Amino acid sequence: MDFHSLPIKSIQKETSDAVSITFEVPAEYKKSFSFAAGQYLTLEAEINGEKVRRAYSIWKAPFENEISVLVKKIEDGKFSCFANNGLAASTRMSVAPPIGNFKLVENGKALTLFSAGSGITPIISIIKQQLFNGQDNKVVLFYVNRNQESVIFKDELDKLVATFPNQLTVHHLFTREENTSNQFSGRIDAEKCKELSSEKVLNLKSDDFYMCGPEEMILSVKNYLLENQVDEKKIHFELFSSSLPTDNTFDSSIEKATVFVTIDDDEFEYEYTIAEADSLLEAGNDSGLDLPFSCKGGVCCTCKAKVMEGEAKMIKNYALSEEEVADGYILTCQAHPTTEKLVISFDE
Repeated sequence: MDFHSLPIKSIQKETSDAVSITFEVPAEYKKSFSFAAGQYLTLEAEINGEKVRRAYSIWKAPFENEISVLVKKIEDGKFSCFANNGLAASTRMSVAPPIGNFKLVENGKALTLFSAGSGITPIISIIKQQLFNGQDNKVVLFYVNRNQESVIFKDELDKLVATFPNQLTVHHLFTREENTSNQFSGRIDAEKCKELSSEKVLNLKSDDFYMCGPEEMILSVKNYLLENQVDEKKIHFELFSSSLPTDNTFDSSIEKATVFVTIDDDEFEYEYTIAEADSLLEAGNDSGLDLPFSCKGGVCCTCKAKVMEGEAKMIKNYALSEEEVADGYILTCQAHPTTEKLVISFDE
């Protein structure tokens, strides 16, 4: 995984527990750091002697010609606490070029978006790019937060509504205070979608639907849309985190496997022992390889690889499309070999 040392151009406090980090991208890296609205960066820092990687979405739109990510502080979060408390402008950070399957599909004019908390980060990039793409484009956003003070990018959203009053509608929903701006409040789930639809503010005929936030919200909204005959190809989502399965084991008829890895045109081999129940990613890195990763939770697609020979099974997958899985791609952080020989490539 290629990392580049980028200087931090600025750090801005967005809320009491979230900062926006803007990077200076040197001319020689401009092409590598071009991105689509909705994609993310992987950041790496050494914290207390340990290299820590995390993925953070870009909230700027491509036309703004600037790279900025949002880092929300999580209690006991190694990277998020470091970013909120230990960073300063002009320092440098290791940053990998943008990637991600959650991105704006630029073929629909009417978009409906759902977000909660820091899930607004890739969503606001998509909003800005969609509005920039055409004056006939329409966007409706449903955004859940605890209260007014916790709304990330509130000023940015207000400016967008003022600039595009006939194109952008934002519905704020609060879970811990009364919402005086409209009649909606509380979390977004299937029942809330039913209410929003009955009030004629949720348009089930939108060209595309985008969602980013907690797993429970996304799966509930997705199921509601599918039950109401929305084409699954129109539903796009990204989770910032996912619940761990209660049982991380899997059935296998083998005890050991030999794994052959191609990465950056180099070939490696390591032995995988089923009883240890490590993912392909963990087993490879424990063997001394430097395999790409970020979230390790099946949420991003940084560790994506293609099975060239043999078979592997994923415990969970929230990042790869059905087409990618059918083509043989896996998330190595969630995959385990089910054949005695497995050949995977990170270069495909």
